[in-house]
Amino acid sequence: MTGGLAHSPAQNTQTDDFQKRNVDINSGPQGFDYGAFGARQHIENLHPNSSRSGLRNGVISFAQRVRGQEKPWKEWTVPVGGGAIMEAERLFQQENRTDLYVSQAAFWKWRSISQLTAIGACYADLDYHNVARWRGKAPSDVASAVLGHLEEAIIPHPSYILSTGRGLVCVWLSELLPRAVLPRWNAVQKRLGSVLEPFGADKRALDAARVFRLAGSENSSADRDRCKVGMVWCHGSPEAPTRHDFGTLADEVLPVTHAELISLRAERAKRKAAGKDQTGPAVHLSAATYWETVLTDLQRLRAYRCPEGDLPEGQRDAWLFMAGVAMSWISPAEVLGREIISLANEAAGWRDSETKSRMCSVIKRARQAAAGQTITFNGREVDCRYQVKASTIVEWLRIDPAEQRAAGLRVLVDQGRKRELSVERMERSRRDRGVKDRGVQQAARLEMGGMALYLQATKGMRRDDLAAHFNVSAGQISKAMAEARQARQRQGKL
Repeated sequence: MTGGLAHSPAQNTQTDDFQKRNVDINSGPQGFDYGAFGARQHIENLHPNSSRSGLRNGVISFAQRVRGQEKPWKEWTVPVGGGAIMEAERLFQQENRTDLYVSQAAFWKWRSISQLTAIGACYADLDYHNVARWRGKAPSDVASAVLGHLEEAIIPHPSYILSTGRGLVCVWLSELLPRAVLPRWNAVQKRLGSVLEPFGADKRALDAARVFRLAGSENSSADRDRCKVGMVWCHGSPEAPTRHDFGTLADEVLPVTHAELISLRAERAKRKAAGKDQTGPAVHLSAATYWETVLTDLQRLRAYRCPEGDLPEGQRDAWLFMAGVAMSWISPAEVLGREIISLANEAAGWRDSETKSRMCSVIKRARQAAAGQTITFNGREVDCRYQVKASTIVEWLRIDPAEQRAAGLRVLVDQGRKRELSVERMERSRRDRGVKDRGVQQAARLEMGGMALYLQATKGMRRDDLAAHFNVSAGQISKAMAEARQARQRQGKL
């Protein structure tokens, strides 16, 4: 189970009433005050310090919708950490506290999936006011029904649930995750949105660059008695809600767990060894993880070639096309246009209209894929999004071997660099397993061989006695002594 959470099995009798199953949102300990979860606690839990260094890089976004002004949406970034907490407290000292938002993830410079540095939560935005059955119900009653529904689906309870005025936000806190985890994180998000669809789960609010209302602020669109954004349920305490382990959470949320995938691969290997598996070789990277790595390589290449930021004329079209294709595989189709526009403005200074015109085919194909459409390629049905080999991207962008090494690319490399990376991975694996470097091993063996030769000459110890003395096999002591003799002979010739 995840984070110490316990579930009661769903009962055999089905019901469409979403009644509470072993859940009582008012059953907290004496003095349990959900009001203790304010803006500071909201920021501290969404954006905790790194467990390794205590420090984190990047920024988070704050935003405010101010009605009646020429630019009704104001957004700005603040360095993650103490600065973000101070900014949240400053916002609540100003007169206008309505419609304040905060990003759920941290970014390098501004809010964009391509700029993602760390995300520490999964979430679902429930617009239950759009569902006739729940419209007008008290937020605590809807939250109770949501918890019961999650138990029926055998999905862990969220860390906390916020009332946002006309809806709920369910948040599953986790450890801080890098962008490389985004493909599996997206799968968890999609599953949570699907399970909570009866409560008006917003399928457009599942991306990693999402902002939600800040605890303690007010929703100008809500009724006066419900306009304040605040916690209505939590697991743990309002100050420190339970934090899940993402790997375990994903295993419990997704239909097929990571462990089951490993088991399936093992079974497939057995069938292949017995000559019963006629399928092709296993692919080490899924489409999503492959394209996330491609996007990372593209950003590293741009940083290496253009430290100042903007791509020069002649390099923009190809780079942005490939970056857009990569993002179409890791970003929800509903927000892909926004994400590509943000990236094109950052990398090339393109206007929104120019980006839409140049990238319309990438966006169109992503939407078609999201709708389940496919195309026929080499006689079989495949995903209609663009698929490009790494070697083709290397050729298009003219990435030479020196750049591949200097920029630290992992996928956009030639065959020579691939072999080098393979050797480096093997060496890291050996070190992680505690295997000593060959040079160190040889030096230790020569030292042991020299000592064995000395004991043999001075005390007359035989090979088996020496092997027992050094706690090694007879073969090992013989090899060590032979190498020591050869080393002495070479030294004598010099």
